[in-house]
Amino acid sequence: MNNGARGAVAICLTLFGLVACDADGQRAAQPSPPAAAVVSRDSAATGDPYRVVTVAAGGRITGRVTIDGRPRRDTVVASTADQSWCGAAPRVKLVEGSGDRVAGAVVWIQDLRAGKPLPLVRRYDLIISRCAAQPMVLAAVAGGMLDVRNRDPIEHRTRFLSGASTLDVVDESDAGQVVPAAAVLAHPGLVEVRCDLHPATHGWIRVFDHPYFAVTGRDGAFRIDSVPPGTYRLAVWQPALGERDVTVKVEAGRAADVRVALPAQH
Repeated sequence: MNNGARGAVAICLTLFGLVACDADGQRAAQPSPPAAAVVSRDSAATGDPYRVVTVAAGGRITGRVTIDGRPRRDTVVASTADQSWCGAAPRVKLVEGSGDRVAGAVVWIQDLRAGKPLPLVRRYDLIISRCAAQPMVLAAVAGGMLDVRNRDPIEHRTRFLSGASTLDVVDESDAGQVVPAAAVLAHPGLVEVRCDLHPATHGWIRVFDHPYFAVTGRDGAFRIDSVPPGTYRLAVWQPALGERDVTVKVEAGRAADVRVALPAQH
């Protein structure tokens, strides 16, 4: 190993902790974590972790998320670097969708702590393309692996934040690079995605320790299956429109249809 490669490995160990690195200082790809039960720090503290049980005659929740009123205009962010690739003043779209239908809204059942198994596949992609995070809103299971994929031929330094605390920083400099970042999805909660070099790169990840969540498509629709019969609080959240809770009753073998309108200003 030459001195340059040895220095790159040292930098990788210093920035990211004890992770596998190759000779160029890139973190080596790690296998997807096993589909084991996940216990959040909050639920562990209350003695209420999520439990996998047989769901007999489960129902489902379907619905659509819309916007009530005219959404705020897209934000224009001045670029200070790589203007030829990112644009001098790229627009950051605050609300995506079609008409009054809201895409990228996260929907989840708040008070359901036992039910269907967690998904076997827990590998998720976050793509950085034209200095934008795609998708802008992602939902994932705690304990999964996030692959950060760079499609830009420029440097990105993607930072993942939980509140004011940095969970991880991913450095990429070439198109086609893929860096796994397990620390980002280690615990349930809300993660903010930013780039230290490009202010237009911005996104969000909601991490859950249960499988009862969904993200709306461009038509604003969502579906949550295998729900045990009962009455629940359903939460709906979109970063520019805020959060709203509604009560929904699920009957055995039937679909509960929900329409949720988020206020344009919150």
